[in-house]
Amino acid sequence: MSDTRLRPPPAVAPPPTRGPRRRLLSTTASHYLLWAAALLVVVGPIVPVVAASLWSAPLYDGGGHPTWDNFHSLVTDRGWWTAVLNSVLFAALNTAGSILVGVACAVLLTRTDVPGRRVLTTFLLIPIALPGLVLIIGWAAMWTPAGFASSWLETNTFLVMPVNLYSIPGMAMVAMSVASPTVFLLCRGTLLSIDPALEDAARTLGAGPLRSLFSISLPLLRPAITNAALLVFALSMEVLGLPLILGFSSRINLISTYLYDHWVNDAEQGLVSAGAVFLLIAVSGLLVLRNRLVGDVARFTTTTGKPTGVRILQLGRARWLLAAAVALFLLVFVVVPLAGVLLAAFTSILSPFISPWSVLTLDNFTAVLDNPLYTDSIINSLLIAGVGGALTTIVIAVLSVIAHRSRFRFRGSLQQGMLWPRMMPALVTGMAFFWSFALLDRSGAIRAGLWGIGIAFAVRSLALGYSAFYPALAGIGADLDNAARTSGATWWTAMRTIVLRLVAPAMGASFVLLFVAMLNDAEPAVFLVTDETPVLGLTMLQLAATSFGGTVAALGVIQMVITLVVLGAGRALLGVRPRA
Repeated sequence: MSDTRLRPPPAVAPPPTRGPRRRLLSTTASHYLLWAAALLVVVGPIVPVVAASLWSAPLYDGGGHPTWDNFHSLVTDRGWWTAVLNSVLFAALNTAGSILVGVACAVLLTRTDVPGRRVLTTFLLIPIALPGLVLIIGWAAMWTPAGFASSWLETNTFLVMPVNLYSIPGMAMVAMSVASPTVFLLCRGTLLSIDPALEDAARTLGAGPLRSLFSISLPLLRPAITNAALLVFALSMEVLGLPLILGFSSRINLISTYLYDHWVNDAEQGLVSAGAVFLLIAVSGLLVLRNRLVGDVARFTTTTGKPTGVRILQLGRARWLLAAAVALFLLVFVVVPLAGVLLAAFTSILSPFISPWSVLTLDNFTAVLDNPLYTDSIINSLLIAGVGGALTTIVIAVLSVIAHRSRFRFRGSLQQGMLWPRMMPALVTGMAFFWSFALLDRSGAIRAGLWGIGIAFAVRSLALGYSAFYPALAGIGADLDNAARTSGATWWTAMRTIVLRLVAPAMGASFVLLFVAMLNDAEPAVFLVTDETPVLGLTMLQLAATSFGGTVAALGVIQMVITLVVLGAGRALLGVRPRA
């Protein structure tokens, strides 16, 4: 009889346990290295600018000694103080006009029953999505004293263009077409967050609809208006393209064109570096003041839960008149300049005395495609925007998880470091990397290729990409990566396999915005571009500064089409929208 009792399986020796795989760097050490590298690239280039302003000879030359002569030459130059006064006047006019238009449009298109609100809002926001140079070229083609639209009005009607674009008020009016949508977005967000119950309470006490709007909602806009005013004023102080195209021929210098002229034409690099330090302090100070003034907004908080909805104010018959006023503004400030770019690009001559239909041509685009300078500029810009945008997106993602998902000791400084480029004027960014490459790369290899311009553009756009990426990262609970850590995953493994996968759509959105920003950037390249590395933005800027012909308009159309295609694809696939 066989024995059928169960027998335990033979004992098998357990496999030898493997110790943890040794890493070349610990997590903490890698955090320190990345933190040091980031601050060195983002903040470090400012040091050579300051050094150049305090040195008697160019930094790439031997010799020299510390001196205050550059600052003395700057402050004793009457041309410098004229440029400062012109910049302040230009910034003040642009800020005042943009606040007036932006706040009015925000109230009318958000809180009233003005007909066609969605269409009017779309047209108002178009300038944010387009390259700034394209609009400037359109304004120059249509609204200058010899422009198509102004000449047609003067010839066929009793109307005239009341402002000469070749003046500071004229330049401020052009700048309003881009700045007022920014004010609109900042104020619109505040209006949408105000609880309508506050206005209802005022109306129960006898206040009418308009009085409740002006006495309750508009005072709550003060933080948004202050924020927008300081932002627009600070950005107006550093703008280069607009005064170079419209003001330089009339010998109207702003700070930016003063520095550009003395660098390109006079080669006074120490003087320009001293002026760049002044510009950096002025713009950074304004933005720091903005953060301080609007930082404590608790006393303006009106909603702690979800508001019940936006209350639309009935305007009666006046709504048609107000809609017509907004439409007229958009016609003059947006539609006509865009039409000017298209007409100039697709006609052999743009004149009110010749029908555009009789002179339609593609010769301007043929001239662009046949010119190696223009084709190289387009290709180089696409390479910088594509490769540079992708690499910058990866850098932003890595630095963001260190700054917000780790216990790294200096994570706070990393957060501030990624926002620092927002305080740096574009000209200062370009100059900073010029001096850095001159000191660290004596062979000129980096500047001879596209890497130098790409790095400068990447740092310039770092804050934009970070602002688009961080909200998605903040929306992911820390319990997910903590669970991975408790299961034995390293910090980097948890970030790579869980957090970064979840924020992949936000990385895509950040890439789209970075691509557009780096494609259209121009000012940093002033100090870095060579004959072998032209870029689209600077080529257009230099061409538009001397001519408003069809060639520069054709380049503008190409730049506009690329921008709109990328933004359209980003919105369709990732929900990306242009940011102010």
